[in-house]
Amino acid sequence: MRLRISKPLLLTVALGVLLLGCARYSKRPLDAAQTASEFTGRSLSDAGLQSFLSEQRAGNGPWNVERLALAATYFQGNVAVARAESKEAAAGIKTAGQSPNPVLSFSPGYNATSVGIPPWIFSPSLDIPIETAGKRGKRIALARANAEAATLRISAVGWDARTKVRAAMLDLYSAQEYCALLTTEVALHQEAVTRLHTQVEAGEASAFDLIQETLGFDRSKLALRDAERLAATSRAQLASAVGVSTSALDAVTLDFSAFTALPPLPTADVRRRALTSRADLLAALADYAAADADLRLQLAMQYPDVHLNTGYELDQTDNKYRLGLSVELPVLNHNQGPIAQANAHRITVGERFEARQQAVFGEVETALAAYRAARAKVETAATLASDSAKASETTRRIVEAGEVIPLELTLRRIQASASNLSLLEARIQAQQAAGALEAAVQAPLRSMK
Repeated sequence: MRLRISKPLLLTVALGVLLLGCARYSKRPLDAAQTASEFTGRSLSDAGLQSFLSEQRAGNGPWNVERLALAATYFQGNVAVARAESKEAAAGIKTAGQSPNPVLSFSPGYNATSVGIPPWIFSPSLDIPIETAGKRGKRIALARANAEAATLRISAVGWDARTKVRAAMLDLYSAQEYCALLTTEVALHQEAVTRLHTQVEAGEASAFDLIQETLGFDRSKLALRDAERLAATSRAQLASAVGVSTSALDAVTLDFSAFTALPPLPTADVRRRALTSRADLLAALADYAAADADLRLQLAMQYPDVHLNTGYELDQTDNKYRLGLSVELPVLNHNQGPIAQANAHRITVGERFEARQQAVFGEVETALAAYRAARAKVETAATLASDSAKASETTRRIVEAGEVIPLELTLRRIQASASNLSLLEARIQAQQAAGALEAAVQAPLRSMK
């Protein structure tokens, strides 16, 4: 028994096979209320974050600068945008690798003067494009360079996130330390005012001295309130830098041990490391590779592609076959405009890289000089604080011996407190300089011993 298949069925099957390879649209709704709710519900105990930290070998440990910086790379919107752009650029490789599809044409005809034979004329034809000059490979090279640049920018954006986390965490640490020292100083000024008030009533001190000490007491209280304000705002800034709410930060214990000691000065190759290894510079180099690949592609585009034309015609019972070749004639232009643009763009990208590299060199030099000077200032402030502490201890022994009144010891302790505040200020400035140097090199100073 012979199986007969109708032409409509064959056409339906053919179309179905073609449609099987088609992608389908999938919904991805974006709702502002939902995203806001998701943000406020973020937690540092989030399962996804914990999995990410484990992948980075930081699953356990205190919430110090490094772990909070990793949390920022997980939560921060700028890093998420960089990741999405990287995936978008990677998808361009697939697009670049696609070969052009053949084109099927079908133009039936009808012979109105035909007699005795079917008047219909069927003439399907197939156009098969053939790319020349390696255009497909050059498109792929361009797409890969763009994808590499986008991937490297993830690291650059990640370092920006780490820099912001470190700066905010240092501000919070600074405010808390200032609060502790100023609380002690306020108490000392209170004690001095009380003792002076007693001496003024006894005629042993002038009212002017009492007024001066009262003003110092008020200034120290104002400084304490300012430190408390800074502590509150710094915690909010740290939460923002990490990409979570303040309540999420309040639920964990922060580790400020990274700020208790200054990192060592980096080795002599710190400049070379910054100029050759920074993620943004590597991304700029990838941009140059992309510009070079684009120039190669535009040069290849001056050679026309070939089109292989095949056809069949059923002309009223006569079978006719065709085989042809078509090519664009480059007589009016040789793609010189796009070639000139691509060449100029490559020069621009190269100049942009060199300019950025020079700027990085300046950043490193400035940060290195600032860190050296800040470390020297810390040493001087530490000596002053040590001398003030020794003077307070000497005064205490003199007071105990009854040679001077207790007020002198209180005033000496106030001077020692001022020296401690100066030392703290110098230490914070040194830590800020260290952070600027790490940002310039895009590497922790402790890794550059």
